[in-house]
Amino acid sequence: MRLAKQVRLAAAFLLMMVSGLVWNSFALFLVALEGEFHWSRASISGAYGAFALVNAVSAPLFGYLLGRYNSRVLLAGAAMLLGTAFLLTAHVSTIGQFWLAFGLVGGLGTHCTSSYAIFAVLAGRFRKRPATAMAIADAGSGLAAFLGLPVMSWMIENLGWRFTYSALGIVLMGIAVPLHLFVIDRVKSASGTGGRYGLAGLGRVTILALVISYFCGSAAYHGLMTQQIALFEDNSVNAQTAVWIAAVAGLIIFVWRLLSGWLCDLWGSGPVMALAALAGVLTFGMLVAILVTANVAALLVYPLVLGVAFGGQQVLLADRARLVVTLSALSAVLGVCRLASGAGMAAGPVLAGSLHDWAGGYGAAIAVIAGLALLHFVTFAAIRRRQAPKM
Repeated sequence: MRLAKQVRLAAAFLLMMVSGLVWNSFALFLVALEGEFHWSRASISGAYGAFALVNAVSAPLFGYLLGRYNSRVLLAGAAMLLGTAFLLTAHVSTIGQFWLAFGLVGGLGTHCTSSYAIFAVLAGRFRKRPATAMAIADAGSGLAAFLGLPVMSWMIENLGWRFTYSALGIVLMGIAVPLHLFVIDRVKSASGTGGRYGLAGLGRVTILALVISYFCGSAAYHGLMTQQIALFEDNSVNAQTAVWIAAVAGLIIFVWRLLSGWLCDLWGSGPVMALAALAGVLTFGMLVAILVTANVAALLVYPLVLGVAFGGQQVLLADRARLVVTLSALSAVLGVCRLASGAGMAAGPVLAGSLHDWAGGYGAAIAVIAGLALLHFVTFAAIRRRQAPKM
């Protein structure tokens, strides 16, 4: 039994590594696409926004289906769709084609690596230390950013962005399809609507706080992650250094996700999120130092505080949601939360890119993202914890 758990946790870790490559590599492709086609950053970022928004809008229905039908088949099918989307993206020549292939088709397929689906599976397998299991799996995306971004940057520079998108699609299908079909557990089946502790049983304040915290946290995080390489290059940081700063941030995210899950099971999610809020203040302080004073020392501190501020948010929010719903309703509730999170993923990059194009710099964008981050931390504290009946 212990070996079976370890194998499934390793599989979840690999799936989240794929997720990390999918989501974090967009910053590299943004620069490459802008260089070849001379599209605006706002229009390119808009495709990323569509990718996140399509995934978010379809998440409540997909989460509902995962709890009622064969989740292994559904997730494997989504992996095939996502891999196909990247193969199609490799052949685009217009911004409309890019939005359609990457944004629409890719957005529908990316449920296969969405943390809400993986977390719903792990919550049913790991009952004693669920946050630790979620954190170990989620850490895979941070490790992938650290190991994969320099490699993908080299591939884009030497082999082209089209080849890199094709390779990503093939690797994704080769890893995700067999893992979902043969290794990952099925999501626990739900009966009825989830009962008192389903979404309908949550208080209005709890629902609103969950939705706002998911939205604002994702908007702030993805607004920063998709623009940070371009931001550094705009402030006279050479391209390779900018990539490595992003990669180091991915490593810190990897380490913090591991620690935050363990600390969450030890202390509870509240104190851990308080640490993240403090790191958030420091993150935006470092960005101001980079923008206003071109402080080189801030480049060294920025990846550390960024990782602590935002690296554990999905685990902490999912663990808080787990406390107020039954296990059988968790995938459906997290699907609704994923809608809010995906809307934030869509809004953050588009907002940051649009503000950059409007203001001719990232100052206004950073100020708005800082406000979203503050709202994320404040509303998390307002989520009312209610212990669900023991399963």
